[in-house]
Amino acid sequence: MTTYATTIPVTYVRSFLEGTGVAPLELGRILHLAGITEKLLSLPDARLTQEQFSALFQLLVLHLDDEMPGLYGRPLRRGTLKVLAILLLDAPNLQAALRRWQQFDHILSDDFSFSIHRGDAVSSITLNRFPRAVVSARLVQEFHMKLIHGIASWVINQKIALERVDFAFQRPQDASEYVFIFPGPVYFNQPTTAMHIKSSYLDESIQYRSQNDLHDFLLNAPQNWFFVPLNQTMVSHQVRKQLETRLDEATSIQSTAHALNFSTRTLGRRLADEGTSFHQIKDALRRDVAIQRLIKTKDSVENIAVALGFGSTAAFYRAFHLWTGGTPRSYRLRNIAPRN
Repeated sequence: MTTYATTIPVTYVRSFLEGTGVAPLELGRILHLAGITEKLLSLPDARLTQEQFSALFQLLVLHLDDEMPGLYGRPLRRGTLKVLAILLLDAPNLQAALRRWQQFDHILSDDFSFSIHRGDAVSSITLNRFPRAVVSARLVQEFHMKLIHGIASWVINQKIALERVDFAFQRPQDASEYVFIFPGPVYFNQPTTAMHIKSSYLDESIQYRSQNDLHDFLLNAPQNWFFVPLNQTMVSHQVRKQLETRLDEATSIQSTAHALNFSTRTLGRRLADEGTSFHQIKDALRRDVAIQRLIKTKDSVENIAVALGFGSTAAFYRAFHLWTGGTPRSYRLRNIAPRN
């Protein structure tokens, strides 16, 4: 069965690009190479695929010689993350590796620092300092938390489950997107930005990694550490996977709850605890599948509508307009960007 990755709101991408400071003419060239049209980027409700965003990120790394493009107080020169990874891979366990990372940050710059607070059952990794004079303090905090989580998971060769994630900024309008960015419940308006994990992870041994492993990990950034694959620990992820198997059916929360061995009330409550709802997940899945089929295939709009369980093409058009502000055909045309 095909698994459809989540897409990224264009508002998020535009905030990221504003922080890079790339001149419009040069940015147009980079967008073209990433397979993204400027017309698509101008749509208020457009979405980008993970592949498009990752290609854009990597091209900006090369252009700016900055492995976290425009996010830190000064460029993180290419090779910095490789040196950090090599340093961490020589540690005996994850806690020791994170201590080395703290020292690395202290030597590298004064822009960032994080602390580790170990508890009996749950420990926290708290962001103490980050550059405040940036276009989006929200993105800086998110990316740094994702970087720590991604590299920490990679060095112990297992995806670290998050007990919760706290952010020291207000709940954003796209808060429901977070269930597919952070594998754990997310809370906003908190005193500090922090990730909370089971303390047992800190005792996990660092796994052997070859030079090829390291090369592949860095080559695939940020897709391998920014985006979260669907997993069974998040109820919202279970629901999305269940719905993917019945895309062309008129599924309901009742039938989905039964398939996942929940009562309807329990499923609704568990999804609310994760900051989302059945309707939001179903709507987002249909949107993501529609966008990816429009971009990656030559399927007709009519066939896509049927595959997504819409009773008519007109109903699909209405839904797509609510998702993106445009029609499926115009969206496909705006996304055509021939690569060099």
